[in-house]
Parts: sequence; C-alpha cells; structure tokens
Amino acid sequence: MFSNVVYSNEYLELIEEKEQYYVRVFYKGYNLNDFNSIMLQYPRINLTCFSALTSAISLASGKIIKIGTKKPLIEISVSKDRLKGYVTLNMTQQQFDNIDKAELAKLIMESIQKSNIVYGIDVHDVINVIQPLKKIQIAQGVLPTRGKDAEVKLYKIDEVRPKMIENENVNHYELNLINKVEKGAWLGERIEAKEGVPGKTVWGEIIPAQRGRQVSLEYDRKTVVEKYDKEKDKTTLSAKRTGAVIYQNNVIGVCNCLEIDGSVSFKTGNIDFDGFVDIKKSIEDNFVVKADHDIQVMGDMGVGSVDTIESRDGSIYIRGGIAGKNKAKIICNGDLYTKFASECTIICDGTVNIGSYAINCNIKAKEVKLESYKSRIIGGTIEASIKVQAGEIGNRTESYTKITVTGFERNRIKKEYDTIILTIKKVKEKIALLKQKLSIYAAANLNDSQRIELEKLTEEFEYYRNNLKKLYNKQKKYVSYLHAKGEGEIKITNCLYPNVSINIKSCSTHSSKYIKTPTTFYVLANELIKA
Repeated sequence: MFSNVVYSNEYLELIEEKEQYYVRVFYKGYNLNDFNSIMLQYPRINLTCFSALTSAISLASGKIIKIGTKKPLIEISVSKDRLKGYVTLNMTQQQFDNIDKAELAKLIMESIQKSNIVYGIDVHDVINVIQPLKKIQIAQGVLPTRGKDAEVKLYKIDEVRPKMIENENVNHYELNLINKVEKGAWLGERIEAKEGVPGKTVWGEIIPAQRGRQVSLEYDRKTVVEKYDKEKDKTTLSAKRTGAVIYQNNVIGVCNCLEIDGSVSFKTGNIDFDGFVDIKKSIEDNFVVKADHDIQVMGDMGVGSVDTIESRDGSIYIRGGIAGKNKAKIICNGDLYTKFASECTIICDGTVNIGSYAINCNIKAKEVKLESYKSRIIGGTIEASIKVQAGEIGNRTESYTKITVTGFERNRIKKEYDTIILTIKKVKEKIALLKQKLSIYAAANLNDSQRIELEKLTEEFEYYRNNLKKLYNKQKKYVSYLHAKGEGEIKITNCLYPNVSINIKSCSTHSSKYIKTPTTFYVLANELIKA
C-alpha cells in the first residue's frame, strides 16, 4: 500500500493510490511554490486539501498526507446556471500530442454521454480547437424568453392648436375643442400579455418563462365598457353612451355632451349643463350658456351681445368671433379661442387666443396672444399676468389702449421649475422601479398574498403615473412663464401706435409716436426695457 510513487525529489514523494493523491515530506526547506511545477507535470491532481499540503511541507514529519483526488482524463463540467457545458483535457501537452485524435474524439463523446448533459450538445470542430487544460464549451442551454407585454392604445385627444384659415371661401379660426363620440364608439384596446417561451438547461431541465406584464385599463365603469375577444386575445373599450371623451386623472370616460343642432334661442332657453356643450350655430343675444366643461360655438358668424358664456372647469371655442356690443361676458377656467373679440369682457384663468383683432375689450387672463402678424389690439383694457402679444397695438385715430402685465418673480418661478424637473426625474425613477417589481408578478399563477401585493403595486404605479402627467402639465405652464422676457412681457410684432399705455409690474410708459418696427417691452430688476 502507498507504494505507487509517481514523483520524488530530495524533499518529498508524490503518491497516487486508488484515485487519490498523497504526499510524504522528509526534509524541511521545500518551497511551496515549487509544487506548482509538479502539478503541471501531473495535471490530473485535484488539490482539495491545500492546508494539508502546506502543513506537510512545514512539518516534514515523513507521514503520508492526503492532498487531493485524481481528475478524470476528460473532465465534463457545467456552469453554475447550468446553461453551458464544458470539456477539459487533464493531460500534458506531450500526452495530447501522442494521443490519436479520432480516439480522443470518441473518448470525449463517451464522457459526454456518461455525464448529465443531454441538451444543446455541439461538438462540431471541438477536436480542432481543444488544447490541454483549456475549458472548451460543448453544450449550450437556452434562456427563457419573457412573454410580450400587453399593448394599450387609447383614444387620443390631440393638443389644441388653433389655426387661422383665410382664403376666398372661408375665414375662420379652426379647431375642435370637444371630442364627441357616439354610443358604442371605440375608445381603446389592449392586446393581452403573451405567455413566454420556456428555457432549458444543458441537463434538460425546463426553465419557466415569465408571462408578459399585464397593463391595467383605466376607465370610468359608468360610461365605458370593456369586451374581451378570445380569438384576437384583445380587450376593447367602447362608449356606453354618446358624449365627449375626457381624461380625468388618466382615466378615460365619456362625459355628458349637450349638442344643440341650431342656435341657443327662445326655443332652447338658457343653458346650464354639467358636461360639455356643442352648439352647431350660434347663441342669440341676451342668452346664457354655462357648463362644467368645454363649450364650443361652431357657427361661422360667432356670437353677438350674449349675456354670459361660462365654462366652470374647461375651455371655450367660438369659431366665428365675439361682437359683444359692450354686453357679452366670456368666462372660463381654461383657455379661450376665438377669431376676433369686440366690445366684450373676457375673464380667463388660462390663455386668451385671438385670431385677428380685439377692439374695445376688457380682457383679464394669464396670457393674451394674438400671434398673427396682422392681428390688432385697439382700445380697451388688456391685463395679463405673464405676457401680451399682438401684431399691432393702437390705431391711426390714436384710440386710447391700456396694456397691463402684472408680472411674476422669475427667480421664484425658476426655482419652482427646477423643483418640478427634479420631481419628474424622481417620479420617473420610482415608476421604473415599480415596473421592475411588477414584472416579478407577471406569471399567471399567483397565490393570494402575491395577488394582494400585485394590487398594491399596481395602485402605487398608477398613482405615480398620474402624478407624472400632472407634473408634465405643470412643467408646460412654467415653460410658458419662463419663455416670457424679464418678469413680464408685452410683444408687438408689427407696429405700435400713439396713445397706448404700457404697464409692466410697477413700471409704465406711454407711447407718443408711431413705431413701425417690432417692439418688445419687459421688466428686469424693476427697470422697464424696450427692445
């Protein structure tokens, strides 16, 4: 026993016995690093007891000490994730050069067959690239492919962008404020999440695949219905009633929409409605139209000396214009869009957009915009918080016109804007994190506790997604503020006439002469600047 000495020198002997390796050290002074050269000569040594080797060399007791096991000549190994299989030749270069390569290929295949590797085997060209003590891949498993996430498409409400149409046949301010749909109309759809494709290890084990992430459809159950089509694997949203499409906190719904085929008159009476109002022609003099949401008056002639048109929580669009005869009052919480305004009062929490002219009007809003180069403000009083813009202000007869911009604190607005940007970044990061967490629960089979956790995560995800939309809307408003010059701006793109009062914050001036060139007034550091 222990007579098979495979290597010896003046210090030690290396013994191989029953697939085990032993060492016997006779004299002290042997350098441990020199043992590496022995292992290169005997590449089948699997040094499993390194501490025993170091102790034996240090003590030199002459005792036989086990230091390792014998590796197979052809070693098959598998990666930790069991997705790759390898072959390693535990032999010296001389042994490799002397072995018959056809015989070696046969031995490799026999070793693979004896191992647990059953899937993804590919030994093509292995014999041409294999080298001693180098790990060569001979099998590849397959990762699972996650199923495709659900895809959602919803009714799109385009951003309101008014446009002046002027040619031989028409001359009006064109846009569509109310997105009206009929009962049963398509409002959205969800192509359902798909099952994934399972993977497989080189041992033939199935790796389950995650189902694609489901996306919830957020809709008002009272006004919208969903229907699942099994053949198409698709859920469709439809309107339960005729009305106007709205989004409230990112939830699609159909709001009440009162449609007047003709004009508001003695036939209809005054209107006070809890939804949208769509008037196909006009509003006759002295009548009142009020609504919770948007109001649009689509007649080419616009409106005259109406009593009041008021949107409590929306915008107003008057396609033809307003000839108010010093009586009409237009009030809205959102924005106003009209072709022209004459002798009327406008109170608007948003932006007043006028296509051609405002004559003898009293207007109060955040911004008043007449963006056409030919547009005019003549007479009246215009007051805005941020900016007033028009092509011409005043006229040749020098009608007194007062333009006031109450102004804002730019530094404060800039700080608030920066805070919004930072908050948007944090909310987006939170949404990304929640998406990752939701993907963990994408599998179809969930236990009760997992379902509860999924519901909580989904609610949190929707909360932050809604918050992000509100932040983007707020960001857009602040961008509008910061686009104004200084801390309040009056911009004239064509010409300025005499007898126009210019007031921004606490600064004021009075035009005494005709200025043909584009002119901008703004306040910076409490100083009125003309540019």
